[in-house]
Amino acid sequence: MRRGARRQNASVGTILEEAEQNLLSAFKKSSRTSHRGLKGDARAKSLAAFLEKRLPAGYGVLCKAEIVDYLDQRSNELDIVIVDKIRNAVLSDEPLWIPAESLLAYIEVKSVLTEQELRNSYSAAKKLNTLRPFKRLFTLAGPGAESQSEGSEPQSLRCFRSLFAYETNLKGAEWLTREWERVRKVTGEIQCMPNLIDRILVLNRGMINPPFKNGTDQLAVSSVFQQWFINLVNFLVRENTRRPAFDLQTYAKTQLPGWRTLV
Repeated sequence: MRRGARRQNASVGTILEEAEQNLLSAFKKSSRTSHRGLKGDARAKSLAAFLEKRLPAGYGVLCKAEIVDYLDQRSNELDIVIVDKIRNAVLSDEPLWIPAESLLAYIEVKSVLTEQELRNSYSAAKKLNTLRPFKRLFTLAGPGAESQSEGSEPQSLRCFRSLFAYETNLKGAEWLTREWERVRKVTGEIQCMPNLIDRILVLNRGMINPPFKNGTDQLAVSSVFQQWFINLVNFLVRENTRRPAFDLQTYAKTQLPGWRTLV
């Protein structure tokens, strides 16, 4: 159902615009260090700190986590993951392992978006698709998601996947078209679909929505950070209501040895 005409909420807009400026300020501040790993960690933590403050209290925002399924298959290490912390728990703290059933969204954070960083992010998304939460499939958040009849239990789970970059190495005009061409090139090489990632956000340039094959670079008209955050929150609220309860027994032995009937 299409939304009706909306008026811009100045209060919400101001909060998110301030957050966007704070992220850009943190990006510039972290540029002073020459250690690449420290730069990346600081920038991911800045975004994670914002999400912790602004997402509903029931959601957990965790950094540097691997996703694990019941077959002990694992994802790459992801920069930021979002889970329902009321109904779920981590499998391990060090290293940080999250059960696949718990994963609602993840964010890969890049200082500068390059062709290689696109390749790394799509490879990570492709690997995530091999996991089997609830012994089912992960699938796409946009068009092409597996359908099911009304009232039936979903046969696959959706996970909102974002690539969040502070800037891009592409210069000059026509950034949006050139970035999309680069996405098509990379996904063709590693044999996956562009819609394996839901949003590609470049904070100082614009945003691409791969599932719908569109995007925007009109930063003077609308904040792409605001649109990304709204997309993320709306997805979390919808998807979390679809998830069945997580059963930790899935990751344990099916039956403890030595049980006998007592009379």
